[in-house]
Amino acid sequence: MVSVGRVPNTDGLAAGAVGLKIDQRGFVEVDAQYRTSVPSIFAIGDLTGPPFLAHKASKEGEIAAEVVAGMKSARDWLAMPGAIFSDPEIGIVGLGEEEARQAGHDPIVGKFSFGALGRAVAIDHTDGFVKVIGDRNTKLLLGVTMVGPEAADLIAEAALALEMGAYLEDVALTVHAHPTLPEAFMEACKAALGEAIHALNRPERPDKAAAGAPARA
Repeated sequence: MVSVGRVPNTDGLAAGAVGLKIDQRGFVEVDAQYRTSVPSIFAIGDLTGPPFLAHKASKEGEIAAEVVAGMKSARDWLAMPGAIFSDPEIGIVGLGEEEARQAGHDPIVGKFSFGALGRAVAIDHTDGFVKVIGDRNTKLLLGVTMVGPEAADLIAEAALALEMGAYLEDVALTVHAHPTLPEAFMEACKAALGEAIHALNRPERPDKAAAGAPARA
């Protein structure tokens, strides 16, 4: 896939005439309530910068409307999921492994293949996996990547888990109906903890585990 990127179409806004601030990349600057530098003007969606997602823009519109109506609303989400409707589908939320490291975490990874999942085998869609990122010391869930059947739908559970501040163990201990596709998320969290039942618990390489606690067999 090759993407040349997108740029905001703000040249015709005559922003200077009303005192609207535009950042160096051409996006309209807003605060946590989506109020621009002009108190009576609000902006939402792609105009205010990435990620360029319809559901992000919709949520921003709700917040802006509530603020206009006098409510004390503001942007406060922790998890903004993304979905790619390819084949297989892709769902992403939270931090990736390198992003977690840059944020000061010592990441641990759990991965589970749809090829080992009963439901995926039954519907003959076994391509893909679920990968979870957690903090090695606290076991806090940090991010989830899903590639496989219905990943764009399955990522919602991961987004809720992140929003609720779930730990890997919280998901691992949650009973999931069987046979279902969401079991892959549970299994991946178990794998991150070294407690996988339907996958091999592979010890980490020394270079991966050196910075944190000993790997669990």
